[in-house]
Amino acid sequence: MGFKRQIKVRFGDTDPAGVMYFPRFLDVFHQVYEDWFDDELGIGYRWSIEDALVGFPTVSAKTEYRGPFRFGEMMEIELTLTKLGDRSMTTTYKARGLGEDRVRVFCEVVSVVCDMQTFESVDMPAPLRAALESRLEPTVREVPRVASK
Repeated sequence: MGFKRQIKVRFGDTDPAGVMYFPRFLDVFHQVYEDWFDDELGIGYRWSIEDALVGFPTVSAKTEYRGPFRFGEMMEIELTLTKLGDRSMTTTYKARGLGEDRVRVFCEVVSVVCDMQTFESVDMPAPLRAALESRLEPTVREVPRVASK
């Protein structure tokens, strides 16, 4: 089960058509990512950037917009860690209307671990790797199929 946050669609998030402007989702997903570090992993995002000097820039973001969100709606964002490499991680985001099962926006983000002084990729720090390994969830393709009777 992923990490969840509820977000309200604000007036400033919407475009002239009255729906949430598509790039705002990436900003919202990153806010949830920062909360995940602080509240779920127990490794402060600010501490990682400013004290440990380790950053997590996005190198790839694939987003599918399946349905709109409108001003005033509540959305629930679910973040799931689906891949963990030596120097990268893949997180997925599912945005649903509050209380809905249908995913309106799906996004897969690949982030690399980098030294904030040199901007070169580096191995993931051991405390972060330990926190992430216990939260790694298999993708649908990796879940074993149960033989039917």
